[in-house]
Amino acid sequence: MPVPTKSAKLLDVAVIGSGPAAFTAAIYAARENLSVRLYERESIGGLTGIISKIENFPGFAGTGAQLMQFMRTQAESFGAKVEYGECTAVAKAKDHFALTIDEESVLARSVIVATGTVRRKLGLPGEDLPGVSYCATCDGPLVAGKKVIVIGGGNSAVQESFFLLKYASGVTILSRSALRCSDVLKARLAAEPRITVITGIEPWEFVARSGKLASVKGRLKESGATKSFSAHFAFVFVGMVPATGFLPSEILASDGSVETKPDFSTRIPGLFAAGDCRMGSVKQAVVAAGEGASAAISASKYLSAHLC
Repeated sequence: MPVPTKSAKLLDVAVIGSGPAAFTAAIYAARENLSVRLYERESIGGLTGIISKIENFPGFAGTGAQLMQFMRTQAESFGAKVEYGECTAVAKAKDHFALTIDEESVLARSVIVATGTVRRKLGLPGEDLPGVSYCATCDGPLVAGKKVIVIGGGNSAVQESFFLLKYASGVTILSRSALRCSDVLKARLAAEPRITVITGIEPWEFVARSGKLASVKGRLKESGATKSFSAHFAFVFVGMVPATGFLPSEILASDGSVETKPDFSTRIPGLFAAGDCRMGSVKQAVVAAGEGASAAISASKYLSAHLC
């Protein structure tokens, strides 16, 4: 049972998440003189915060961490508050919401969910071994001078492979099918001899030696034969899943994404969603920011109609 917070104050807007959608929503809502509090369970910026180089956010060039710090500073300048805490439940009462944040109850008149996505796991034996990672920015420095395996065939897998070359002596990409990355990235791969691409292989097992990753075993799709690839580190980039497990099932699609209306509202009045967690999102930071702004505008209209 959630423990009530020390303050009985009812927030105007609670924002769950800390990426571009969340902070843009906080900026827009706070500028309307609404009381806004943003809750983040891990690090500021989410997945955007660990991007090593952002090239397609208009008017900005730098790291994801820098972009998110700028957004946070701007949101706080308008009065938005940022707190660390994991939201595990959102329940609608008659005229407000009760959020469970680290086993405490937080009350808000409206909620904007902008939790983004989390890395999809393979579900293979040995995936929890030291040396298996889902974040090149976090663990790249650990692979200095070593050859590493990257599992995946989309844009993320290829982009992170290039990032890993800052540290690793070589990268081998294992993909179940033909690469699905952009033509620009394919051209870069063709010109990079330190990256080897092997397609048509399905990862089967992460093999340990002395409690640490030693190799990745895969199955060749054409012949069914198995093959092992030595590796001290393996990075998995096989897609994302919406971080929405704490939300009411009535607003979720079959894939876990949040179903929204054109104004970014959900089936539950007062509950909005924006960014990568939303059904139909194109998963780009600049689009997520725009959705966050739209969701905040809709939340402000909702509050105006219900506070009159």
